[in-house]
Amino acid sequence: MKKFLAIVMTLLTVFVSNAQGQSKSQRPMEHMSGLLRLVETIPLPGDGYMDHLTVDVKGQRLFISGEAAKSVLVVDLRAGKVIHETKGLSAMPKKPFYLPDTNEVWVTLTDSTVAAISGTTYEITKTVELTGYRNPNRGADNAAFDPRRGLRRLWKQWQSRSY
Repeated sequence: MKKFLAIVMTLLTVFVSNAQGQSKSQRPMEHMSGLLRLVETIPLPGDGYMDHLTVDVKGQRLFISGEAAKSVLVVDLRAGKVIHETKGLSAMPKKPFYLPDTNEVWVTLTDSTVAAISGTTYEITKTVELTGYRNPNRGADNAAFDPRRGLRRLWKQWQSRSY
């Protein structure tokens, strides 16, 4: 009986000490406070996915891909409101890039094209057709820009191509 009681007490001690050790959060941001705070909420028109965006730091503008509306929204961050919506894109916009040197927004579209939008007039100034995958509902979802080489990289579902 003493042996059984010793085993139970040992196991209980191990489980309790493990439980206490695990009660502290292992998430790195949970213990830090004040890093992020909600400053303002800006209403956006329409609905649908708007999860791809880029910022013009100097001009304090945010460019948001409005996938469902096939448009790019321009938000004035100083004024806290949408100031323009570039409509008429050939397909759903995905990843936008703001290029301060040319004051342009380049955005990938799901029909394997890339459109340039003027940062002054907000009009579409160029459209580049890319070879490869052509499906208006399943084109490139993400991209990257190399400012030194001026190259973009587009990612599609399960495959990638450089252009």
